[in-house]
Amino acid sequence: MITRFKNILEKLKTINLDLENLRKNKEKLSKKRPYSDTLHLSFDKQINILLNQKIELENLEIENPLKELNESFLFTDQVTSSQIRQTKPLQEEKVSPQDKNVLAFLKEMPKTEIHLHMEACISKETLIKLMEKNKVKCDHEEISTLYKFKNLQEFVKLFLFILDAIKTPEDFEVIFHNLRSYLENNNIRYAEVFLAPSRMIANGLDFNEIAQTIDYLSSECSRSGGPEIKYLIDVSRTFGAENASKNLQKILKLKRHNIIGIGLGGAELMGPARDFKDVFAQAKAEGLRCVAHAGEDDGPWSVRDSVLELGAERIGHATSAIQDPSLLEILKNRRVPLEICLSSNIFTGKYVREAKDHPVRQYFNDGLICTVNTDDPEIFDINLSDEYFKYYRHLDFSISEIIDLNRQGVYSTFQNTPANMWNGFQKEIHNLREKYAL
Repeated sequence: MITRFKNILEKLKTINLDLENLRKNKEKLSKKRPYSDTLHLSFDKQINILLNQKIELENLEIENPLKELNESFLFTDQVTSSQIRQTKPLQEEKVSPQDKNVLAFLKEMPKTEIHLHMEACISKETLIKLMEKNKVKCDHEEISTLYKFKNLQEFVKLFLFILDAIKTPEDFEVIFHNLRSYLENNNIRYAEVFLAPSRMIANGLDFNEIAQTIDYLSSECSRSGGPEIKYLIDVSRTFGAENASKNLQKILKLKRHNIIGIGLGGAELMGPARDFKDVFAQAKAEGLRCVAHAGEDDGPWSVRDSVLELGAERIGHATSAIQDPSLLEILKNRRVPLEICLSSNIFTGKYVREAKDHPVRQYFNDGLICTVNTDDPEIFDINLSDEYFKYYRHLDFSISEIIDLNRQGVYSTFQNTPANMWNGFQKEIHNLREKYAL
C-alpha cells in the first residue's frame, strides 16, 4: 500500500506542476490577436482534462495511511481545494452556547432561495408513498441505497429515479406539500424553484396539466399566507437544444403567472451553453427570465459562455469560475449574481471537498454577488438555515456578512419589489439580533 500511496502522490505532484505551467502560459497569451480565443479555449480544455485526472486520483480512499506519508505528501491544491479522501469516522461538531444563538437566529431570519429543485424536495418517505400510490414496484432498501450516492453520476441516477416515480399531475400536490413544509421550516418567504419536465413528458405526462397544477398550488399557497413561489422551467442540456426549444414553446403558449422563466440545467458536459443561444434569445424576447447552471461539472468557459453567449441573468454554482481571474472581472462588472450551493458542491465533489475551501469566500471578498442556496435539500439532507451556519462556522463569515448575503439573495430574485421585501426583512433581522445578542 505504501508504494501505491507514494505513486499516487507523485502523480498528483506532476499534475499540479503541469496545471501551474499551463495557467502561467495561458496568462502570457495576448488577448487581442485573432487566434487568441482559440488558444485560450485549448488551454482551458487541457486544464480541465488534468483536473479530471486529479479528481479521479483524489477519489481513491486510503485506509490508515502512515502518518509520515500523510504529513510529507498530502497537500491541498489552491484551485480545486481538494485532497485525497481518507476513510475515518465522522465526528460531531461541538456547538457552543454562542453557536446555538447563531443557529436559532439563522433559523428565524427571513430568507429567500433561488436555486432549488422541486423534484429534490421529495423525501425518501414521500418517494415511497408516490410509488405505492402509483402501484410501482417499490424496494425500500434500493431507495435507501440510491439516497446514499457518492458522486455526481449516482446523484443523477437518483434524480432520474425520482422523476420516473412521478406518474400523474396530482402527484405534484404531494411534492408541493414537501416543498412548502421545507420553505416554512426555514422561514423562506420567497423562492424561485426549478422544475425539469422533459423526462416526465417522455414518460407520458402532459406538460399543460403539470403547469396548471403547480401554478394553482403556488397561488393558493400565497393566498393562504404561505411563501411566494415562482418557477423556472429547466430546458435541459441532457435532451439537446431541439427539446429545449420545444419546452420553451410550451411555456410561451401557457403564459402561467407563476412560471417566470427558464433555466439551463441537466448534464453540463453533455451540452455546451452556446448550443442554446437561440432558445435563450427567444425566451428573453418574450419577456422570460433566463438563468443557467454552469461551472458545476465543467470549466470556467462554461460560465463565460452562459454569460456572454446566452446572456444568463444569474449563474448557478459557478464553482470553477475561480480558475479564471478575467471571468471573475466579467461577473463582477456585469453584476451577475451567483447561486452558491455549498453543500451540493461538496457532495458532488467535482471542484470542492470541504466547506472551508469553497471559493465563495473569495467571490464575496472580491465584490461578486453571492446568494445562499441548497439546490437539493431532501436528497442532500440539508436545509437553508444550516447552510448559512456553515458560512459562519467554516468560512469565517461574520453575522453582518451573513446578513449581507441574505440581502444579496433578496435583490438577486426576480421579485417585482425586492427593496420592499428587504425593508421588511431588515426590521425583523434587527429585532432578532437584539433577541440573540448578536
